[in-house]
Amino acid sequence: MKQQALSALIRVSVFLAPLALLYWYAQNAFESARNQTHRGDTGLGIAVLLGFLALAMLLGFFIDLLVQIRRKRRLNVAADACVLAMLLMPFGWFACQWFGPPDSLVCKLPVAVFEGFLSGLKL
Repeated sequence: MKQQALSALIRVSVFLAPLALLYWYAQNAFESARNQTHRGDTGLGIAVLLGFLALAMLLGFFIDLLVQIRRKRRLNVAADACVLAMLLMPFGWFACQWFGPPDSLVCKLPVAVFEGFLSGLKL
């Protein structure tokens, strides 16, 4: 059980570490661009990098989820499912904003969670 708990913790760290590094890089890039006369497309480059990072993590954690289901490691399955839910939350938010009825419970949950996350980041 201790080894599975460590494995789940490593999975969450593998999810959070690249995002924290990308956030640090974005802060430095925006600070550097603020001092330049021709700012360029710093934000677009960071957004593209985030898209590729999210796509790679979605693919990797989905494959790992299937492997962990086959090996019957419940704690690792739960960790992978939580990470996938966090990675898919923006898709639920956009889908509910564009297509879903905003009064339904299915749309209220992702919208409330993602808006709380965005307000926590003070974007």
